[in-house]
Amino acid sequence: MRRTETTYSREGLAMARDYERCLSTLCHHVSNDSYYGRPFLLEPFQRENMWMPLFACGHMEDGRFRRRFRRAIFGLPSGYGKTELAAAIILTVATMEPIYNGQYGVVASSKDQVRNIYEKISAMIKLDDTLNGQWSVGRSVITHRETGAKVMVFPNVPDALESWHLNVLVFDELHVYRDSRVWDAGLKGQKVLWNPLSIGITTAGDAREGFLWETLEKADQDPGMYLYWLGMDDGADIEKRKSWEPLMVASWVTWESIEDQRGMATSKRSFERYTANRFPQTNDDYSLFTASQLDRCERGPNGIDWSMPYTIGIDGATAGDSYAIVAYQERKTKAGNVYGYTQEWVFDDPDPETGHYNLSQIMELIAGICAKSWPEVVGIDPNRMIVMDSQLRDAYGIPTVAFAQNNPTMCQATALVVHMVRARRLKLRGCPKLRRHLANCVELDREPYGTRMGKNARKSKIDAAVALAIAMLAYEKLVGDTDGMVDIPSSL
Repeated sequence: MRRTETTYSREGLAMARDYERCLSTLCHHVSNDSYYGRPFLLEPFQRENMWMPLFACGHMEDGRFRRRFRRAIFGLPSGYGKTELAAAIILTVATMEPIYNGQYGVVASSKDQVRNIYEKISAMIKLDDTLNGQWSVGRSVITHRETGAKVMVFPNVPDALESWHLNVLVFDELHVYRDSRVWDAGLKGQKVLWNPLSIGITTAGDAREGFLWETLEKADQDPGMYLYWLGMDDGADIEKRKSWEPLMVASWVTWESIEDQRGMATSKRSFERYTANRFPQTNDDYSLFTASQLDRCERGPNGIDWSMPYTIGIDGATAGDSYAIVAYQERKTKAGNVYGYTQEWVFDDPDPETGHYNLSQIMELIAGICAKSWPEVVGIDPNRMIVMDSQLRDAYGIPTVAFAQNNPTMCQATALVVHMVRARRLKLRGCPKLRRHLANCVELDREPYGTRMGKNARKSKIDAAVALAIAMLAYEKLVGDTDGMVDIPSSL
């Protein structure tokens, strides 16, 4: 855990008390659980580490209280009520510090979150007669009937914040920010205001780099910045119950709820990020597959039945990485279990003089495979292999299907591979390079889409694994659930 040191003034303590009274009187929980409709009562950890530092630190200036911290970052694990807290802070400050034509905003992390946050603020207003009488809820703007102040939710783009001077601005999920442009745009508009407030509420990022990590690293150098980070320390063992005790500060968080989140997590990496609220240290700690899982996949016969439907996935680069072609086919046992069968062709020795692969040789091989038995789909990323894609079509008459290696596509494809490996239904015998490339894969979280395969810190090759993922996704989308799936003996 990390927390900026604070000292409270007498006037600040009185103000924080009054603001909390406003919060608990007017604001209600709007989450979809048993707390819905109940008064928003601060938990001790919220009061001590977030509410008091914001509203009790400062001094009187010309008869007005000036906050010490005008920028704050709250790092909270998933499930600790970040979105509700953001909505409650906005409404409380707007009520306690009425400003004619004031501007209050939340920057959402995605289009869906824009609507989610707006609906939560609107629901809080509608649940209280006083707030409902003061504020008019429109389709995209909430307006104070007397002062003309506005509450808005902005998309996560810098241009959306231009020309706005927001008295209070909450940035939701800072870990999705690729750079500082959105943050800078929001703060820029506050420079002309007296006593503005900007708050970033987030969980840990996917790597120890980027905007959020760099901002945390230099937070202590900014006298106007307050930081509260509730997360597991680097030296703590995530597998031990004792390591979780400092994080179990919310009344609704128990060891059972933590274990439940562990079971539902898409990966070990995502569990550490969202539940332990800790930045992953290195990619190598998050292998997508264990050695025992891949060993199990090498047992039993493996082979493509060329008389049955199959797909091909292609991945690689003209230099550096390997060039991989993987065929994939699903066959069903008499017991109804589906197994995935594979065959690999992997080029990993480029020309020693040029450092490039012989594309003509690779395309001749693909043409030979197609001549032997025409595949249902030849999947390829045309953005990465534009020359091969066009020549396969034009010179060899082989139609290809585009599978762009973007996050939505690759997270789907990775999920298919992970399922088959962990279910012990992927066959890898006779495919040593494919097995090795699968062993090299690490988890990369790409929200909101899920987890995709990535390279480890040594940049070990994973091209055959990516080719398999493309072939499996092609089979799932364009071939699977057809009558052509052949039955095989259940002993396989």
